[in-house]
Amino acid sequence: MKKKFTALLLVLCLFGVTESQVLAGPSAGGKCVTVGKFATVNATTLVCTKIGSAKVWVALDKSAFAAPTVVSVAIAPSSTLTYYLQGQTIYVIVQFSSPVFVTGVPQIFLDSANIGRMSYIAGSGTSALLFAYVTVAGDVDNDGFGLKANSLTLNGGTIKDANGTAANLAHAAIAKSSTRKLTATAPAPVATTTTVATGATTTTVATTTTTTAATTTTTTSAAAPTISSVAFKEPTNDKWIPGQSLQVKIIFNVPVVVTGSPYISLLSDGINKATYLDGSGTNSLVFAYTIVSGDIDNTGVGIAANSIVLNSGTIKSASGVNATLTHSAVARSSTRKILAS
Repeated sequence: MKKKFTALLLVLCLFGVTESQVLAGPSAGGKCVTVGKFATVNATTLVCTKIGSAKVWVALDKSAFAAPTVVSVAIAPSSTLTYYLQGQTIYVIVQFSSPVFVTGVPQIFLDSANIGRMSYIAGSGTSALLFAYVTVAGDVDNDGFGLKANSLTLNGGTIKDANGTAANLAHAAIAKSSTRKLTATAPAPVATTTTVATGATTTTVATTTTTTAATTTTTTSAAAPTISSVAFKEPTNDKWIPGQSLQVKIIFNVPVVVTGSPYISLLSDGINKATYLDGSGTNSLVFAYTIVSGDIDNTGVGIAANSIVLNSGTIKSASGVNATLTHSAVARSSTRKILAS
């Protein structure tokens, strides 16, 4: 027995894990079964790790996790006009150094004479978070607005990485600019010409701002988003059990925006669909189903071809073009069983 333990410690050292980091089984967060599972015992963070043929709890120094940081902030879209009108949406994109997960409704604050906070709307699970504000009657800023430095606030929510490390929210300001005014009425246009090219819509607009005339061109993709791939997030130990989440990831060729609760049909003896969970505003959508007691599939789960159902919702590009939802099937497999335990 002593020889086996010594051999295990040697293997741990080869993997960069010291003896002091290894904790015994059940008393240290329950039996170590699912690799990658985290647990906390006496304020120590543990992770279930497979080293060689053994599964052991390894103690982690959580302070060693590098906190996600804000890489950039941008006001988007970069309006080719010089003003925003009532009912239009102002967007801010906050880019982090690594993917982050959001709970609640964090906020970020504009530097404006008339409006302030913007609320988080999308991006959890990616490195880019989207904040928005819809202008209303009375919103006027003739000097132009910017973004206040270090104004990203949690508002009772959280922004953390996959390890649970809170993000560093410090960020730079965006200077106020006369190219981003808020006005009650648009200046009278001088002329408008629209030219349609293959695969795109190009609009050339001659406009009058509050001070000068200007000509702008906006090009948006007219092609419908298409599905690049459909795949399961494969289960640990080739099975799902009650309480675990069966997840399907659908990759589009461009970012899409989701409303409602679309779902995708599964090939299974026990369950029939996974419902949209997350990903709106990105090109990667996650559909999920939580396994419950009584769900059994000894053959293994697959995905039916062309089986995304909008269910009164929508999946569209940022410019409002409906996505093409055709996709290939994923064959049933014994590596994706649903079992009682």
